[in-house]
Amino acid sequence: MRYYKEINGEIVFFKGNVLYTDEATIVNPNEEQMLAAGWMVYQEPEPTAAEKLQAAKDEKLMQIDTYDASPNVEQFTINGTPMWLNHEVRQQIKTSVEAYAATGAEAVTKIFNGVEYTFPCETWLQMLAALEVYAAEALNVTERHRLNVKALTTQKKVRDYDYTEGYPAKLEF
Repeated sequence: MRYYKEINGEIVFFKGNVLYTDEATIVNPNEEQMLAAGWMVYQEPEPTAAEKLQAAKDEKLMQIDTYDASPNVEQFTINGTPMWLNHEVRQQIKTSVEAYAATGAEAVTKIFNGVEYTFPCETWLQMLAALEVYAAEALNVTERHRLNVKALTTQKKVRDYDYTEGYPAKLEF
Protein backbone atom coordinates (compact mmCIF):
# COMPACT_ATOMS: atom_id res chain seq x y z
CA MET A 1 0.00 0.00 0.00
CA ARG A 2 1.28 3.47 -0.83
CA TYR A 3 0.79 6.54 1.34
CA TYR A 4 0.93 10.21 0.47
CA LYS A 5 0.31 13.64 1.89
CA GLU A 6 0.22 17.14 0.52
CA ILE A 7 3.14 19.26 1.67
CA ASN A 8 3.40 22.91 0.53
CA GLY A 9 0.92 22.22 -2.28
CA GLU A 10 2.78 19.18 -3.62
CA ILE A 11 1.88 15.50 -3.41
CA VAL A 12 4.66 13.63 -1.59
CA PHE A 13 4.79 9.83 -1.33
CA PHE A 14 6.04 8.00 1.75
CA LYS A 15 9.32 6.28 0.95
CA GLY A 16 11.22 3.76 2.97
CA ASN A 17 10.03 1.96 6.06
CA VAL A 18 10.68 4.46 8.88
CA LEU A 19 8.03 6.93 10.00
CA TYR A 20 9.17 9.91 12.07
CA THR A 21 6.59 11.63 14.28
CA ASP A 22 6.92 14.18 17.08
CA GLU A 23 6.55 11.36 19.61
CA ALA A 24 8.47 8.46 18.08
CA THR A 25 10.41 6.87 15.27
CA ILE A 26 8.44 3.89 13.96
CA VAL A 27 10.04 1.16 11.89
CA ASN A 28 7.62 -0.60 9.53
CA PRO A 29 4.57 1.45 10.55
CA ASN A 30 1.13 -0.09 10.15
CA GLU A 31 -1.81 1.58 8.44
CA GLU A 32 -3.23 2.97 11.68
CA GLN A 33 0.12 4.65 12.51
CA MET A 34 0.44 6.07 9.01
CA LEU A 35 -3.07 7.54 9.08
CA ALA A 36 -2.51 8.94 12.59
CA ALA A 37 0.63 10.71 11.29
CA GLY A 38 -1.40 12.44 8.58
CA TRP A 39 -0.58 10.18 5.65
CA MET A 40 -3.38 9.06 3.35
CA VAL A 41 -3.83 5.82 1.42
CA TYR A 42 -3.07 6.40 -2.25
CA GLN A 43 -5.61 4.95 -4.63
CA GLU A 44 -4.23 4.26 -8.10
CA PRO A 45 -6.45 6.06 -10.60
CA GLU A 46 -8.38 3.84 -12.98
CA PRO A 47 -6.66 3.89 -16.38
CA THR A 48 -8.49 5.84 -19.04
CA ALA A 49 -9.92 4.09 -22.09
CA ALA A 50 -7.06 5.51 -24.14
CA GLU A 51 -4.49 4.18 -21.67
CA LYS A 52 -6.13 0.74 -21.69
CA LEU A 53 -6.15 0.72 -25.49
CA GLN A 54 -2.47 1.71 -25.62
CA ALA A 55 -1.56 -0.96 -23.07
CA ALA A 56 -3.38 -3.58 -25.18
CA LYS A 57 -1.55 -2.38 -28.30
CA ASP A 58 1.82 -2.46 -26.53
CA GLU A 59 1.16 -6.03 -25.39
CA LYS A 60 0.10 -7.14 -28.88
CA LEU A 61 3.15 -5.46 -30.48
CA MET A 62 5.37 -7.34 -28.04
CA GLN A 63 3.61 -10.59 -28.99
CA ILE A 64 4.19 -9.82 -32.68
CA ASP A 65 7.90 -9.21 -32.10
CA THR A 66 8.21 -12.41 -30.07
CA TYR A 67 6.44 -14.42 -32.77
CA ASP A 68 8.61 -12.86 -35.49
CA ALA A 69 11.79 -13.91 -33.66
CA SER A 70 10.53 -17.44 -32.99
CA PRO A 71 10.94 -20.63 -35.05
CA ASN A 72 7.39 -19.96 -36.27
CA VAL A 73 8.97 -17.43 -38.64
CA GLU A 74 12.74 -17.66 -38.34
CA GLN A 75 13.25 -21.19 -39.55
CA PHE A 76 13.95 -23.20 -42.69
CA THR A 77 15.13 -26.76 -43.23
CA ILE A 78 18.03 -28.38 -45.04
CA ASN A 79 17.53 -32.11 -45.58
CA GLY A 80 14.82 -32.02 -42.89
CA THR A 81 16.98 -30.31 -40.26
CA PRO A 82 15.46 -27.05 -38.96
CA MET A 83 17.75 -24.04 -38.57
CA TRP A 84 18.00 -20.28 -38.99
CA LEU A 85 20.76 -18.02 -40.27
CA ASN A 86 20.53 -14.35 -39.44
CA HIS A 87 21.26 -11.69 -42.06
CA GLU A 88 24.90 -11.28 -41.05
CA VAL A 89 25.60 -15.01 -41.27
CA ARG A 90 23.80 -15.26 -44.63
CA GLN A 91 25.99 -12.48 -46.00
CA GLN A 92 29.16 -14.12 -44.65
CA ILE A 93 28.25 -17.42 -46.28
CA LYS A 94 27.40 -15.71 -49.57
CA THR A 95 30.77 -13.93 -49.59
CA SER A 96 32.53 -17.19 -48.80
CA VAL A 97 30.71 -19.17 -51.53
CA GLU A 98 31.36 -16.42 -54.08
CA ALA A 99 35.06 -16.53 -53.18
CA TYR A 100 35.15 -20.31 -53.60
CA ALA A 101 33.38 -20.02 -56.96
CA ALA A 102 35.78 -17.30 -58.12
CA THR A 103 38.71 -19.61 -57.44
CA GLY A 104 37.13 -22.37 -59.53
CA ALA A 105 35.59 -24.52 -56.82
CA GLU A 106 32.49 -26.33 -57.95
CA ALA A 107 31.14 -27.25 -54.52
CA VAL A 108 31.39 -25.87 -50.99
CA THR A 109 30.98 -27.58 -47.64
CA LYS A 110 29.52 -25.69 -44.68
CA ILE A 111 28.97 -27.04 -41.19
CA PHE A 112 25.93 -26.07 -39.11
CA ASN A 113 25.33 -27.50 -35.65
CA GLY A 114 27.83 -30.29 -36.26
CA VAL A 115 26.34 -31.39 -39.59
CA GLU A 116 28.20 -30.99 -42.90
CA TYR A 117 26.33 -29.75 -45.95
CA THR A 118 27.99 -29.91 -49.37
CA PHE A 119 26.33 -28.29 -52.37
CA PRO A 120 27.47 -26.84 -55.69
CA CYS A 121 28.33 -23.13 -55.41
CA GLU A 122 25.35 -22.19 -57.60
CA THR A 123 23.00 -24.16 -55.33
CA TRP A 124 24.34 -22.35 -52.25
CA LEU A 125 23.79 -18.99 -53.92
CA GLN A 126 20.24 -19.91 -54.98
CA MET A 127 19.43 -21.13 -51.47
CA LEU A 128 20.85 -17.97 -49.89
CA ALA A 129 18.93 -15.75 -52.35
CA ALA A 130 15.69 -17.63 -51.59
CA LEU A 131 16.36 -17.31 -47.86
CA GLU A 132 17.02 -13.59 -48.20
CA VAL A 133 13.73 -13.12 -50.08
CA TYR A 134 11.90 -15.21 -47.46
CA ALA A 135 13.38 -13.09 -44.64
CA ALA A 136 12.43 -9.85 -46.42
CA GLU A 137 8.87 -11.04 -47.05
CA ALA A 138 8.48 -12.25 -43.47
CA LEU A 139 9.70 -8.88 -42.21
CA ASN A 140 7.14 -7.13 -44.42
CA VAL A 141 4.38 -9.26 -42.88
CA THR A 142 5.61 -8.46 -39.36
CA GLU A 143 5.77 -4.74 -40.09
CA ARG A 144 2.30 -4.85 -41.69
CA HIS A 145 0.95 -6.52 -38.54
CA ARG A 146 2.59 -3.82 -36.42
CA LEU A 147 0.98 -1.07 -38.54
CA ASN A 148 -2.40 -2.80 -38.41
CA VAL A 149 -2.33 -3.08 -34.62
CA LYS A 150 -1.32 0.56 -34.22
CA ALA A 151 -4.36 1.58 -36.31
CA LEU A 152 -6.90 -0.43 -34.30
CA THR A 153 -9.39 1.59 -32.27
CA THR A 154 -10.80 -0.82 -29.67
CA GLN A 155 -9.34 -3.19 -27.11
CA LYS A 156 -11.48 -6.03 -28.49
CA LYS A 157 -10.09 -5.55 -32.00
CA VAL A 158 -6.56 -5.52 -30.58
CA ARG A 159 -7.22 -8.59 -28.45
CA ASP A 160 -8.75 -10.49 -31.39
CA TYR A 161 -6.08 -9.51 -33.93
CA ASP A 162 -4.33 -12.59 -35.41
CA TYR A 163 -0.70 -11.69 -36.02
CA THR A 164 0.26 -15.24 -37.03
CA GLU A 165 -1.31 -15.18 -40.46
CA GLY A 166 0.13 -14.09 -43.76
CA TYR A 167 3.71 -15.29 -43.34
CA PRO A 168 5.35 -16.96 -46.33
CA ALA A 169 5.73 -20.74 -46.33
CA LYS A 170 8.94 -21.89 -44.68
CA LEU A 171 11.66 -22.91 -47.07
CA GLU A 172 12.71 -26.54 -47.37
CA PHE A 173 15.97 -27.38 -49.11
